[in-house]
Amino acid sequence: MHLARHCLLLCLVAGLVGCGGADRPELVKVTGQVTMNGKPLEGAMVAMKLVGGDQAKYGRPSRATTDAQGNFTPATYGDAEGIPIGTYEVAVIKQEIPDGYNAENPAASAVNIKWITPKNYSEPATSGLKVEVKADGMSPAVIALESDGKVQVENTKVKPKANDP
Repeated sequence: MHLARHCLLLCLVAGLVGCGGADRPELVKVTGQVTMNGKPLEGAMVAMKLVGGDQAKYGRPSRATTDAQGNFTPATYGDAEGIPIGTYEVAVIKQEIPDGYNAENPAASAVNIKWITPKNYSEPATSGLKVEVKADGMSPAVIALESDGKVQVENTKVKPKANDP
């Protein structure tokens, strides 16, 4: 199940990736927390996309996974070494994915994926979540999600197109 979550995050990050190189920006180590309905959210994937000024130059996303207290330390180029200063759009994803799910070929293993976090938080550009990273930390330090408690389930089965036999 953890492998499937990591594959899903990898797919999300792949869509956002920019190039890194010798001209990497200065990185700041920051920490944050994710809560849902006021309680810490464990095991959620956090993806942060830099927007504005340096986005074109340093468009590589930052990522992290929350611990048991909902805390996370985002990284850009490796494990927890920091992220560039700037404004970020944020996505938070936590799903229950059954064992046997094939993340590389979802249609090969049609399963029901249960969204723990509301699906509307799954894309940085449309989640409505933003943070500001400065040399002295991240604001807001707590990313507070709200859920109405309704379970969202997504089936990975490929739906036939109108002109399929």
